[in-house]
Amino acid sequence: SAGTHAAAVGRLAREREAAEAAGGGVPPFNTTIAVVATDADLVRAQAQKLAGTAHDGMARAVRPVHLLTDGDTVFALATGRVRVPPENPVAVNEILAAGADVLARAIVKA
Repeated sequence: SAGTHAAAVGRLAREREAAEAAGGGVPPFNTTIAVVATDADLVRAQAQKLAGTAHDGMARAVRPVHLLTDGDTVFALATGRVRVPPENPVAVNEILAAGADVLARAIVKA
């Protein structure tokens, strides 16, 4: 629920302030850059969606992620060798889900 989330965010903020006051400092800010590629024939909007969905995989593997001061970015590439059947528009969903899964695994194994 929203109240539970707000309470958790508040608790984390207080813990961070306490760590800074104790001289623990702030964790370093880092940027994660990734590329997900497929041999599917994606149109521009589908490739953009793939990059966006792959960010979910980044969020599974990197903490913290997508802060205001980092540049976490995912690029998507599509070679176009394999035709995506237009009669099955949800076929792209499998590619999107795979993009998030493989990116999470790649980051964990890096």
